[in-house]
Amino acid sequence: MKDKKIGIGSLSLLLVIIAFFWAFEIMGFCLGDSILATLNIPTWSNSANASGTHYTIFYTFIFLIPALVLAIKYKEDLFAKVGKWLSVGFIALLLLGMLFMV
Repeated sequence: MKDKKIGIGSLSLLLVIIAFFWAFEIMGFCLGDSILATLNIPTWSNSANASGTHYTIFYTFIFLIPALVLAIKYKEDLFAKVGKWLSVGFIALLLLGMLFMV
């Protein structure tokens, strides 16, 4: 069996992990919301009471699409397969969530 090496495709898993912390609120803290607020970019369509469309989710695709592309292009690298399947699952989850948004 051929040993896999860390390479460009390995970054796909790192990008998925960053996307996770960017998109989700963990213990009352959302990295994406904090960074966007610091840059004076709105995080919600109704910023006054944090409701409506959560724009941070759309920015999550900036991490997930490259993660998927890197994992597919450099599939022989370590963690590329995990990065590919996690990014596919995460993208599907976000798209389903956006489809059923009320």
